[in-house]
Amino acid sequence: MDSITISLIEKEFAHLKSIYFNSAYFGPSPIRSKATIEAAMQKELDPSFYAYDDWMSISENLRIKFANLLNVGADFITHSTSSSDVVNIVANGFMFEKGDHVAAIDKDYPSNILPWMLAEKNFKQFTFDRFDLADQIVPTAEWLEKKLHPQTKIFDMSWVTFDTGKKMDILSIGKMLRSKGIMFIVDATQALGGMEITAEELSYIDILTCSSYKWMLGPYGHAFAYFNQSAQDKIYHRNANWILSPKSKVVYNLLDYTTETLPGARQYDRGQAANLLCSGCLEGSLSFLTEVGLKTIQTHNAEVRDYFLDHFPKNKYSLVTPREYMGNIVCLKAADADSVALEADLKKRNIDVSVRQGNIRLSFHIFNSKTQVDELIKALDHQKH
Repeated sequence: MDSITISLIEKEFAHLKSIYFNSAYFGPSPIRSKATIEAAMQKELDPSFYAYDDWMSISENLRIKFANLLNVGADFITHSTSSSDVVNIVANGFMFEKGDHVAAIDKDYPSNILPWMLAEKNFKQFTFDRFDLADQIVPTAEWLEKKLHPQTKIFDMSWVTFDTGKKMDILSIGKMLRSKGIMFIVDATQALGGMEITAEELSYIDILTCSSYKWMLGPYGHAFAYFNQSAQDKIYHRNANWILSPKSKVVYNLLDYTTETLPGARQYDRGQAANLLCSGCLEGSLSFLTEVGLKTIQTHNAEVRDYFLDHFPKNKYSLVTPREYMGNIVCLKAADADSVALEADLKKRNIDVSVRQGNIRLSFHIFNSKTQVDELIKALDHQKH
């Protein structure tokens, strides 16, 4: 990165009080979000003469910014509250026929499992298959193709796993699924923002969902999703909402009832998407991500991650995340120490990490530096084993 970008990043995250390697848990917002939240708060405190059009345009402006990050049109973006809610929209809105199947990888994040379990139980229209990886490191296209039932209609998978940091080959899997006419849902929550997605990868994904409060550096309680045209044609939105009506564009026409919706993926929008405070935080985060660029962020994150991998004490820790399947997350297992106790000790040294499924989880993001990694390595090396 050039010196101007480095200075920008240092300024935006100077408020962090810890050495923070925990964006997979909760991404810190840049300092510019404070100004955008304060501006939104002022409207909350005093909404005098706040024009309806200005208020209702907030969600559309953010939609455009999300679309620009993915290099797609705004008609393909929807606002939601969580990745679970996006998957619920699909599970409740897809027109299944008796004998259909939906598939996912067993032990994936609950957002990609629980909605299908409940829909299978409630509607009894499809069978939900969960594939055990067993000795398979990651699901490959060839392995998955052999597992899929001939009547599989949807496959749902995380791009990067939350507990091991394994990055999936969404391109080869997407190509295989497309050849079979199977809808591909990708949960990008543990990837997007710290990594970019290529146009080719996205072209083989039908629905991409992402909770905004991790690598996207936004607030908790917001998610967004990309629905391609094929997905929009096949998935009905079953919840009526006044804000989705084209009549909501003019405040004087609200009682002119219609079940029509605004165009494109707007039909799936959460209620009250123009939440002032949530949107204020998102505005700052998206502005920062756009200014720095996802490609620059991905390059930096990989450099910092690889620096750690080259220097961490390998005699004391084993690498859980295979290097050939790695994104921004690195998971370790201590050779002879309790991970929870290790997390607590690192906290005493002002280093913030997570433990998931017994693994020490490290998240490398744009505000992390090699100097900070040196402090982490020193702390790990000084642990008693």
